[in-house]
Amino acid sequence: MTTLSWPEFLSQAKQLLEISNKLDDNWILYEKDDQEPNSFLMYSQKVKCKASDNLISVEYHIVYSISYQVPVLYFQAHKSDGSLLDLEATWKTFMPETQRSELYQMLTQMEHPVLFRPFMAFHPCRTTEILAQFGKPSRNLLITFISLYGPYVQLNLSNAYGLDAH
Repeated sequence: MTTLSWPEFLSQAKQLLEISNKLDDNWILYEKDDQEPNSFLMYSQKVKCKASDNLISVEYHIVYSISYQVPVLYFQAHKSDGSLLDLEATWKTFMPETQRSELYQMLTQMEHPVLFRPFMAFHPCRTTEILAQFGKPSRNLLITFISLYGPYVQLNLSNAYGLDAH
């Protein structure tokens, strides 16, 4: 299974949250209301900016895409003065070696479907295809998804997430 229904997304998000709590990690489940898809996983951390060695604050959201039926990774990165990194600075910070033509297809600015604000996001059009390449279905597709997409933007899950017996 490489797509998810909304109830499956919520169930797997809650499983990830249980593991996070056991590991004393800081994932939270943001629930705007009980409407589909108004809940998402959120994680925040500070990362070193590759271009300048400055620390930036990054907030990651794993959001359900109704149209693609897959998780989507949205994020915002803020400089120490609170200002947002623009598209160009985000590319330089997180994917400096990637060709510009590839970046437009992968990582772009999109409106967050729950918060209705601009966020950076990985476009979901190829997520099903990428997840399907693993053959054996994942016990938790969200953990698999974050493990695949997260490292591009310095979001790395501990191996303990994959070892938990859910």
